[in-house]
This record gives sequence, structure tokens and C-alpha cells, in this order.
Amino acid sequence: MLGQVSDAAAFRVVERILTPIGAVWLTALQMLLLPLILSQLLSAVTGAGDGATGEVAKLGIRAIVLFVTMLLVAGALTFVISKPIMALYEPGPALSKSAAATADAPKTSEAAPWPTNLVEAARKGQILPLLLFAALLGAAITRLPDERRIPLATLFRGFAEAMMIVVRWVLVATPVGVFAMTYASALGSGGAVAGMMGAFIVIVCALLVLFTILLYPITAIAARIPMRTFAKAVAPAQLVAVSTLSSIAALPALVQGGIDHLRLPRTFGGFVLPLCVSVFKINRTISSTTKLVFLAHVYGVPLSVSNVVIFMFSVTLLSFAAVGVPNGGQAFSTLPAYVAAGLPIEGVILLEATSMAPDLLKTVLNVTGDMSVAAILSRSSRNESEEVVDALASEGVA
Repeated sequence: MLGQVSDAAAFRVVERILTPIGAVWLTALQMLLLPLILSQLLSAVTGAGDGATGEVAKLGIRAIVLFVTMLLVAGALTFVISKPIMALYEPGPALSKSAAATADAPKTSEAAPWPTNLVEAARKGQILPLLLFAALLGAAITRLPDERRIPLATLFRGFAEAMMIVVRWVLVATPVGVFAMTYASALGSGGAVAGMMGAFIVIVCALLVLFTILLYPITAIAARIPMRTFAKAVAPAQLVAVSTLSSIAALPALVQGGIDHLRLPRTFGGFVLPLCVSVFKINRTISSTTKLVFLAHVYGVPLSVSNVVIFMFSVTLLSFAAVGVPNGGQAFSTLPAYVAAGLPIEGVILLEATSMAPDLLKTVLNVTGDMSVAAILSRSSRNESEEVVDALASEGVA
């Protein structure tokens, strides 16, 4: 803001120094996008065949179906709810001018005919063909005999872990990179950038709280348990989530709360809840969709139905590769989804700098969603147990 008001030459000199630094950092991130997304998706798909058999496998399939359903429904509801909310925020003329300049800059992700090969898709930044290829390849690998599947799954898992290490190396420079990239924008638009970031934080936090509250009546109806009982079961895990910002750290509290208050079978404590905290992150389609709609509003980018569908599909798939630990940098793996929707990568990274503020609410929402899934899935088990008890009681009376 000071540089905008004073128009001193020193600020312009700093801009000329920082602009190439930001460009180098951005290029490094863009180079990582393709191998990162392919490695994470292949690792998630090929590793899905490990371990579970029989009834546990059936329970796992039911859990995954419920995960996908809740993620897609949450994303769709977020899109519908956030659209009128965004209309209440006006970027202002300075920010709109800066955003328009960024949005009009040449991009590698502009709409183009369907590519004829993967190299062309990668060059044009078209993420959907790459996602489909990775999903099909991963699904095919899971059909191989164990002696062939396991080495490939191990290879992809190692590749994914190595890519995350490289990403963390690049993210070490995130404060410098974000500052360098946003300096020119802030110099041109002044305090409007801070206002934009503040508006996004308020909107995304409000939506995260709303969906956390909605899980209580949804769980009560779907699982047929009182909301007070569900609240007692999940409250200890929510406290752990607040203090640690980690859903994995909240697992013991989730298991204990589920056993004490929801009468969860042993299978749920040993399989379902660990599966939930490992792969189910309900906040992802909510926070990501909010960011999509917000940036489209600020940059004046129209969102077609196909763009939104592809975005939801991409974020839902990538959410299963996220790890429930704080500051893991997983949000950068969704960058291709925003780029494919036509949004400038600079805007995505700018809002990524605000992620620390809503992280607490995201983790609370995630653990609440984990307990909700366990409660819903346990409904059939609880019904079967009650039927057995009723049958034994009838035989005793007879």
C-alpha cells in the first residue's frame, strides 16, 4: 500500500528483482505438477488392493462408496451455496484491473481439442486425460497376481513419497516465492489484496462451520442415533483436532468415543476409523470448491458445467492421496485441477497462503466426518445385534 501511495522508484526496483524470483519458483512448482498428480493417484489406486478380504473387504467397499458420495454431495452443495455469497464481495477496481491482467496472460491450460496422446495432454495442461489414464492403469495393476501387483504398488508408493519430498523442498521457499509473486500485484492494487484474502478466509471458515454443523442432523437421520449421543462421541476427537491440527492424532479419541457412545463393533475401531482418518478428507471438496468459485469471481473466469464436473472429479480422486497430518503441503497437488478450470495459478497460490487460518476448522470437520461415516456404516451392524438379542430374549421367554 505504501508503494502504491508513494510511487517511489525503490519499490519498482524491488519489483524488478522479485519478479524473476517468483517466476522461477512458480516454474519449479509447475514442473512438479504432472509427476506429483500421477504418482499420488497411481499410489492410491494400486495400493487399494492390499490387505482386506471377506467381510472387511465388503465393509471397505461400502466405506469408499460413502466417502465418494459425501465428497461429491458436499462439493455440489458448496458450489450452490457459495455462488450467491461471492456476489456479496466486490473486488474493487484496482484488484479487478490486476486480476484481469493476470487472467488475460497466456496460459498453457487454455481449452483445446481432446489430445491424441499423453505427451500432448501434458504439454497443453489438460489434466482429465492424464487422470483417466492413471486411474485405468492403476485399476489394471490391481487385477494382476500379487507377485506382480505388490512390486508395482511398492514402486508407485515410493515414487509418490519421493515426489512429496521434492515438493517439500520446493515448499521451503514458499514464503519467499509467494512474497515475490504477490509483490507486483500488491504494488498495483494496494490493500485490496489483503482485503481479498481476508474475504476468502471469512467465507471458507463460515462454510466449514456450516458443514460441520450439518453433519450432526445428517448422521442422526442416516445412522438413527440421537444428535446428543453423536456429539458426545465425537467431542474428544474434536478437542484433539483443535490442539494438533491432525486427524490421525485424533484416531485414538475417535475409537474410544465410538466404542463408548456409539457401540461400534471391533472391526470399526481396527479398520473403518483408521481407513477414514487415512483417506477421507471431507473438507477437500468444500474448501477447494469455495476457492474455485471465489477465484472465478475475482478473475472474471466463467465456470462451465464441464469445468466444474472435471474439477469435482479431480479433487475427489486426489483427496484420497492426502495424509491427515498438519502442514503436509497436500493442497498443492490440486493445482492442476484449478489450472484445468482456467484459473491463473498465481491466484491459487496467493490464496494458499491463507490456508493456515482455516486449518483448524478443516481438521475438526474431517474428524466429525470420520465419526459420521463410522456411525452410518455401523447402523446395519447395530440392527443385526439388536435382532440377535431380541431373538435370544424371545427364546428365553418361550
